[in-house]
Amino acid sequence: MRNSSLLLACPICSQRFSHEIKTTTENGPVFGYGLDFRFLPRDTGLSSEIATCPNCLFTGMSQDFGSRMPGQVRTLVRTKEYINTFKPHSEEELPARGWVSLIAVFQARGLNPRDLGGLCIKGSWVARELRCLDTEDELLEAADRYLDDALRRGLTKGDPGMVMYLLGEISRRRGAFLRGKEMLTFLGNNPRYRYPALLLTVLIEEEDCTPYWSLHAPDEMEARSHRFKGLFPPLRSIPSGKTEFSADELSEHSIQPDEDGSRRY
Repeated sequence: MRNSSLLLACPICSQRFSHEIKTTTENGPVFGYGLDFRFLPRDTGLSSEIATCPNCLFTGMSQDFGSRMPGQVRTLVRTKEYINTFKPHSEEELPARGWVSLIAVFQARGLNPRDLGGLCIKGSWVARELRCLDTEDELLEAADRYLDDALRRGLTKGDPGMVMYLLGEISRRRGAFLRGKEMLTFLGNNPRYRYPALLLTVLIEEEDCTPYWSLHAPDEMEARSHRFKGLFPPLRSIPSGKTEFSADELSEHSIQPDEDGSRRY
């Protein structure tokens, strides 16, 4: 990672401030995927993608600071509810809380609920890296709400299976196992999600709400993993605060049995 600074001007109050961004200096190998489509380690360090004005607390993608914001966003930023996105929280939590406010801004701008749900999931990754687990749960709850709304209103951009699958995974992560099972039932035999849905079913039956990642993307597991078909694939949990992963960590041969015969990740 390489750090650099941008001078930004707030589109709401015109305050100028410096924002630090992190850029990857080299292309790393494909390390692994989360069951919610997170691509590790590419999707780490995302907290620098957004910026918050230190004066009025407007939050946006760094490239949006050169754009004019509509009136509904200007109104939102002045509300007590928006300000309280940050105020009760410690300074260490602010990068994670920024994602909560960013989603409120995009909602005011009329973003499709499917995309709002995707932003919530991405924000939950940031919150987990920063060990802000209450904010992670808040963002997962919001993702559930937006994706459910998109599914009910048919705003799935032609891929309702993806929304159903993500609702199943989010429900599992939040411990709503019955709802997660229902979502996977609705998914049916969609060929793209059939095998990852079987995986989620196993985790739901075990009432396991741990975030996991594996060597292959969920929609590629059956095609690319010789161990997946008919077997529980090698998975590892994502500990909070972990942003770097080595190839050895993802080696399928690195799984060792415990003394009782179970697999250790």
